[in-house]
Amino acid sequence: MRIPSARLLLFNAAAILVAVAAVVALLRSILIPSSLAACSGRYGTSMAFPLERDGVMVTATDIQARVGSAAAAIVDNLRIVRLTDGPAPVGMSIALPKGSSAPNTAAVEKGGVSFPWQPRSLRKQAAVCLSYSILLPADFNFGSGGALPGIIGQTDNSGDRFLVQAAWHRTGDIGATSLARLAGKESKQTAESGGVQLPRGRWAKLEQEVVLNEAGHDNGIVRIWVDGALVVDRGDLTYRAKGDVGLAGVAADVFYSGDDRMSRSPADAKVLLSPFEIRWK
Repeated sequence: MRIPSARLLLFNAAAILVAVAAVVALLRSILIPSSLAACSGRYGTSMAFPLERDGVMVTATDIQARVGSAAAAIVDNLRIVRLTDGPAPVGMSIALPKGSSAPNTAAVEKGGVSFPWQPRSLRKQAAVCLSYSILLPADFNFGSGGALPGIIGQTDNSGDRFLVQAAWHRTGDIGATSLARLAGKESKQTAESGGVQLPRGRWAKLEQEVVLNEAGHDNGIVRIWVDGALVVDRGDLTYRAKGDVGLAGVAADVFYSGDDRMSRSPADAKVLLSPFEIRWK
């Protein structure tokens, strides 16, 4: 029997150590939470979506006039309210009637809201942090899943655009969905939290960081924190194929996703949101 040489044994031992280190690194990334600070603490310039003017609350009609024809179901389902025990003095109450679906559907009753907020200051930025607080009823039924606010990007020339937003699944788990239209082709990418549920019955702070990918590289980032804990982190996304696609603003979406009967709101519900805040560096 031929005895392996010392050099071969050392080579095999080194290979085993590399493999073990790779497994340990993978397990650490899965089991040990990241220490990356929430994006609101790393982005210096901020802007809030105003819900008051000189101490007077705006109305859904005011918001409809401000955001234009791209809005859906604002007058029907959105109310500006005083928050007696919330993270801000004023917030948004959003109705999700039983049997309703996304507000941009034509087939069934429209539930929730969808409208854009597009501050000009974002247009030349490569990264953004969106934050807000949300209160779901203690008995909130997650149904088949739904959409939460996110970030939109676009270009005025080619028609390329993207939307990346937080979402809840039928289990209540938090995730993120990225939809992009690049060179006439549509794509969908997802990122999951691995079992972290969206809290019910109390206020929870959500923060979403989006970093644009370099043109020609799949290195776009989406991260989501809940109450300061990083729950979604994916860094291989494609938001743009060319450098002319830039950040455009916030997609203020709250609704049950899908048009089929099983995807509609299973019960009457109202969701409270604090004013949106965006930050950039």
